[in-house]
Amino acid sequence: MEIIGTKEFDILRGLNLNHKAEESIIREFVVEMDTGRWSSIEECKERFLHYGENPHKSLYMYPEIADSWVRSKKFGVNPQDQKLGYILKPRELEALILDNWAMVKITNKFMKDHLNLLSASGYFMCLTDANGVLLLTAGGKERAEKFETINGVPGAVWTEKLIGTNCHSMCINLQRPVQIIGPYYYCDVVYDNVGSGTPIMDENGKLMGVLLVIDVNTPEKQVQQTNLLSWVISAGLAIESQLRLYKQSYFLSLHNKSFERLKKEPIRAGRIILDREGKIYHIDREAAKILDIQRKDALDRPFTEASKISLPIEKVLRKKEPIYKFEAALDKSTSQQYYEIDIEPIFNGENKDPNGVFLRIVLIGSKSKEIVRTKEKEDSFDLIFGKSKALETIIQKARKVASHDGGVLIVGESGTGKELFARAIHDESRSNESFMAINCASIPKSLIESELFGYEGGSFTGAASKGRVGKIELARDGTLFLDEIGDMPLELQPVLLRVLEDKKIMRIGGDKYIPVDFRVIAATNKDLKKMVLNKEFREDLYYRLAVFKLRIPPLRVRGNDILKLAEYFIEKYCRRANINIFPQISPEVCDMFLNYDWPGNVRELENVIAYSLAMATGNNIKLNHLPEDLLCGNSLTKSKTAYEEIKIPEEYSTIEKMEIEAIRNAMEKTGNNVVAAAEILGLGRSTVYRKIKQYQIKF
Repeated sequence: MEIIGTKEFDILRGLNLNHKAEESIIREFVVEMDTGRWSSIEECKERFLHYGENPHKSLYMYPEIADSWVRSKKFGVNPQDQKLGYILKPRELEALILDNWAMVKITNKFMKDHLNLLSASGYFMCLTDANGVLLLTAGGKERAEKFETINGVPGAVWTEKLIGTNCHSMCINLQRPVQIIGPYYYCDVVYDNVGSGTPIMDENGKLMGVLLVIDVNTPEKQVQQTNLLSWVISAGLAIESQLRLYKQSYFLSLHNKSFERLKKEPIRAGRIILDREGKIYHIDREAAKILDIQRKDALDRPFTEASKISLPIEKVLRKKEPIYKFEAALDKSTSQQYYEIDIEPIFNGENKDPNGVFLRIVLIGSKSKEIVRTKEKEDSFDLIFGKSKALETIIQKARKVASHDGGVLIVGESGTGKELFARAIHDESRSNESFMAINCASIPKSLIESELFGYEGGSFTGAASKGRVGKIELARDGTLFLDEIGDMPLELQPVLLRVLEDKKIMRIGGDKYIPVDFRVIAATNKDLKKMVLNKEFREDLYYRLAVFKLRIPPLRVRGNDILKLAEYFIEKYCRRANINIFPQISPEVCDMFLNYDWPGNVRELENVIAYSLAMATGNNIKLNHLPEDLLCGNSLTKSKTAYEEIKIPEEYSTIEKMEIEAIRNAMEKTGNNVVAAAEILGLGRSTVYRKIKQYQIKF
């Protein structure tokens, strides 16, 4: 066995030495292993395990190893165990990898670069976290299969308490490089191992993990492998150096990108920069005021702790795509304020992974709490804009539903405002309590259980010491909104059903139930009944959620609401830009809007208005100011839905048939481009739109 002294290890870490210089320092602390020494250690262990003899008395025993043997025996580790430790659940391993993201990323690249060397030499390399959990493994297929039989896979918890004396646990305890040979291991199943490990430290000297290389060999061959330790130390120091450079580069780029973003933003917008782990790196005065928190108290805190707003930050980081105009509400001392939040990933040059997230928070409206309390119940639905019969019908139904406590299932196409209805029902029935929203499609399947139910501190190795409160517990006495419920994993559905029936939860790793009284509102754009028939969604959960069912009408059946909404968005964006003159919508655009399908519904209409305002040069929004997708799209004809019946004349005249055929041919030649088809036909674009609608022409 070899243990590098603290002083000598500090010398290695502080000097940029080559391999030979490192090896010369290490060799001063090498005690050669021979077969006689090997036999003496085996006999010492036999006497210790069976007769309780003090292992410190052995001539060839290291005091650190003897101490570890004593602890291992006290922990109750069985030296004859054939499988070591236990394996974390996938969601727990994923959480640990995210917590150690930079170290894992850099070490993973190092392992890939040296995979051929590891495979050819028969070595097996591992990375553990600071607690002894295997995060990464690499090596030849034969070695990997051998270690898999004893649980040597990512997620394996191989602490001293579970598997006894081992190399990486010694590194963790001593925070120095260690090499352990054969009989010094506590468990027999790893007697043929030579383990060479080195701790990986951050710039402040805090232990981050251990890099470990294992050679499996006969006793005669093992005594010749002491040179492995110098190579492992070199690798560990290289990884530490890369980590420091990465962190410096990361925060420098984050700072630069933050400055670039902030100087371009309007002063009245709240701005927050989050790092890759979701901690607040920068927060300006306006954002601190919005969150009602001191700036100095917010820095380096997780955003989820500093704010009551639930945002899809993990989704933005995972998909590397921004989310704009995410609406959220916050209760202030005298009012309920509604905000629009843009969530954008921050990239550094050619880096494919986001360095962090930029949040832009803008107030879009507020209501006095006193006014909310004194107004009639239907006023809770004021934020739902529109006067069409289809919308008013569903609002009246939702108002009645709000006075009952049964589950509500809101069905509608994407962008129709399902969450607006959910919030209105909550404000009507439990306005003084919390509204917790969770998107079942944006959270990884492996993490959704901990997101819903939370976990106790220390419930699994590497878990936060204080634990985490789940969304259901946070929704106590309020409303839990489950968006995209159709994407909830099938295996989790019976657990949710039990919570809805029993009104109590147990945190992951907990041993007691916590009573929770909440209202559940679910939303989906999928056909849950069809999913039930296909065994993709539980029937009992469906009927529990769909005590009341609301179907939100798509924008295309709401008639003049389309134009009223367009005017509302024009005013909203103009006021935000301090423009007092609001552009008007030309008749051709009005006709276009009324005849377009709006597959993205209200969200698509708002995006179209934002684009058109940027393109418009005068006081009118014209056809050439609209997005190209809108002009060239093939959704100009309304589809038949539950809200409308399309009347098709039984018989057309010969002239009408000719017109229909001509329009179809022109649209086919131009790839359904109405503008180009109108030029071929010699007609105005509005005339083509009108005739497509009149004849109900399908493409």
